[in-house]
Amino acid sequence: MSSQHLTLMVPGLVWPDAELRAEATRDLALPALAWLLGRGQARPASTPVSPWLARLLGVAASLPVARQLAQADGLAASQGHWLCADPVHLRVEQDSLLLADAQMFSLTQAEADALVATLNQHFAEDGLLFHAAQPTRWYLQLSEAADADFTPLADVVAQSIDPHLPRGPRASQWRHWLNELQMLLFSHPVNEAREAAGQPVINSIWPWGSGDAGTLQLPASTVYTDQPLLAALAAQAGATVDTLPAQAGPAWLGEWRGEALVWLDGLSAAVSYQDGWAWRNQLLALEQHWFAPLAAALKARQLTTLTLHVPGEAGLSATLRAGDSWKFWRGARQIATF
Repeated sequence: MSSQHLTLMVPGLVWPDAELRAEATRDLALPALAWLLGRGQARPASTPVSPWLARLLGVAASLPVARQLAQADGLAASQGHWLCADPVHLRVEQDSLLLADAQMFSLTQAEADALVATLNQHFAEDGLLFHAAQPTRWYLQLSEAADADFTPLADVVAQSIDPHLPRGPRASQWRHWLNELQMLLFSHPVNEAREAAGQPVINSIWPWGSGDAGTLQLPASTVYTDQPLLAALAAQAGATVDTLPAQAGPAWLGEWRGEALVWLDGLSAAVSYQDGWAWRNQLLALEQHWFAPLAAALKARQLTTLTLHVPGEAGLSATLRAGDSWKFWRGARQIATF
């Protein structure tokens, strides 16, 4: 029987606040997860999502992947200078502007096209050309290099944007453009209609992804994910990409051999937007559909190795081999103890 090695990425598995985490999990039955954490000798590893993803792809922590993503979305982006310019909603809270991404709103292609048309009309003389390749995935084509440093969108979600605004030689120019763009979008008919309908307005974009990533690489030949960003980048890296199965049962384990990567993204939005109830419910679903079947597969030696990574402020890593199931002295460890 050929070996199977699975890397399981679960951002948001550990709720950042220890007291709230303990309270939220106090009456949750998660025996399979506790077994995996104990047998795998899980250890803290505090790394944001984007550096984790960058490490997987073999690129810089800033994720300079705008060109690859634009190409994956059908744009002719093999030449020139490109940025991701994803539409976002900024909300005032006290003295800060908090960012909400597309996990918190829907947007039609017609709305995106109308917003982008206005931006292109205004910024044409500045050498900026926006593309709404998907309703919530926009790109910015530049006439010259950005010459600034940007924070990946995933690391700004539900946070104040102030510490993450563009930095570097042309930072002031980029901040000026963002202010100008926000004023344009403020009174746009699309946003007026959205506000009247009780929907979040699209009042800014978030630029990121500039630079040259070179050739993308992944340690796994097969990737299972419903995360659009990873799916696009994995395909560009030459991996076979498929949607997440309903559960990690024997039938799914029989579909692949060698190295596989699974990215379970169901918890991250709940953590980012402080939805404890959704986090609890999703954790129970993962226990039933993923952690329990994977623990059983290790015990039955159907799975050779499982490497669990939890990106985030309160992250962890654990590695289990099929033989570790016999190491009874490695007791179960509850998620609340991290």
